[in-house]
This record gives sequence, C-alpha cells and structure tokens, in this order.
Amino acid sequence: MKFQSVLLLFVLLNASLFSEQEDIFFETQRKRLNSSDLFEIRDAIDRLTFIKSNKGLRDILSALEGNPNFPTSENNAPAVKFYAAKALSKKGDSIAIPVLIKVFQKESGSIVEYNPPKQRKITDGVADRYSNSSPYFYEDGEISMVLACGEILRALGSLPHTETSGSTLKQALSHPNFYIRSSAADAMYESNRKEYLTNLAETLGKEQIPYTKISILAAIVGIERLPNQNFKSVTEMLSDKDPEVRKKASVGLRRIDLRIAAPYLEKAIEIENHPVVLTQMKEDYNFLISFRNP
Repeated sequence: MKFQSVLLLFVLLNASLFSEQEDIFFETQRKRLNSSDLFEIRDAIDRLTFIKSNKGLRDILSALEGNPNFPTSENNAPAVKFYAAKALSKKGDSIAIPVLIKVFQKESGSIVEYNPPKQRKITDGVADRYSNSSPYFYEDGEISMVLACGEILRALGSLPHTETSGSTLKQALSHPNFYIRSSAADAMYESNRKEYLTNLAETLGKEQIPYTKISILAAIVGIERLPNQNFKSVTEMLSDKDPEVRKKASVGLRRIDLRIAAPYLEKAIEIENHPVVLTQMKEDYNFLISFRNP
C-alpha cells in the first residue's frame, strides 16, 4: 500500500513538473512571436507547428493577423504571414479558415497585376528570376505580400472544405495578379475536389501568362489523373523556355501519379541544364517509378 502511495505521488509530481515546463514553453514562444527579429518569429512558429499539442494554434493565428497598432512592425511582415500560413496548413485545424480568409481579403485587395516583361525589383518581391520556389521567392527578408497571399490560399486548399473557403478560391482564380491566380489553382489541387474542374477549365481558356497556365493545367491533371489532352499539354510544357514553367510542369506530372508520365520526365532530364529544375525533375521521376502501396 505504501509503495502504491509513493508511486502515485511520483506520478503526480512528474505531471505537475511537465505541466509547468509546458506552460513555460508556450509563454516563451509567445514572447518570441512579439520579437522584432524575423528569424526569431519564424523559429517560434516552427516550434509551435511541430509539437503534437494544438495549444499554440491561436498564437500562430495571432501571428498571421499581425499587430494592427504598429503597421510597420516586423510582426506584420509578409514573411511572418507566409510562415504562419504554412504552419496552419500543417496543423490542419479548420479553426484557421476564417482568419486565413480575413487576412487574404485584407492583403490581396491592394495587390495589382504583375507584368512579367517589366524590370523586376526587390520591392516586387523578386530577387532572382530562377528562384527555388516561385517567380517571387528568394530569401526570407524578400518574401512579398504576393507570396504570402499565395501561401494563404494553399493553406485554405489543404484544410477541410467550407462554402466560404471554396468561394474565396474561386474568386482568387480571377485575381488580376498572375501569381495569386496560380496559387488559387494550387489550392484547388490541394483540396482535390472535382467541382473545381469547371472553374479551372474556364480560367485556362482565358489565361495568357505561361506560369499561371501551367499551374492551372497541373491542378487539372492532378485532380483528373487521366492520360488525356490536358496531360499531353503538361508534357509539352516540359520544353518551355522559362525554367519556372518547366519546373511546374514536372510537378504536374508527379501529381497525375501514373507511370505513363515517367518517360516524358526521363527525356526532359536528359536535356535540362537548370540545377533547380533538374533536381525537381529527378525527384518527381523517382516518385513516379517508385513502388508504393495503392
């Protein structure tokens, strides 16, 4: 009996200690989220993302919304919204949907069309034409609000579908900015809902920007998963002059997830000279030929 009492006391003490350490952890991350250091904020978001507990979810939502009292604060930087949106996508909780929509509508309204032929500047969020992630992304400090809004859309697409999130994605598909339209297409693929195919097909017929066009096509073939004309169009864009388009076409073939797509990538790999695109193509090719359980 005495042993059982000692064991119970030990368990209670450990539980109390763990609870105290947990409280300290979350309080520390909240303080770091209010830092003026972007990398400190990003690390705090990462720590709150990769823990099993959802206790820090509202803190990530607060980071996404930013601080309205200090508009020029680092807390309102596009990069913070970008990483917060990625975190909310990983968390997968539908409680994030209204906040994501609110922030997207607030920030995307002032984003205008970006005309690819013009000279790119850092203020456009463009540091390098051959960037790793998108036409806009290069380094943390140069993430633009366009890229952040794109990530918000992709987060919406990955979360459980609601009427308002669906309406937001459909509206974004006709946004004046080509990268926003591209991100809306990505989000529709993430949702994997066939009801979006009509919207995507209609937009594809009007789209003029190659990067957005391949994004829409990649979304369509990813949802359809059929070796049809859309699939053929994606394979043809593997030879586009723009490496960003070739990279997106490779991703599109991976999405179809049929071995019939592998030979097209194999041929493209033989002549690809851009290191980032080549890495993507090899990764997608290996995925397509790998053995996976249905």
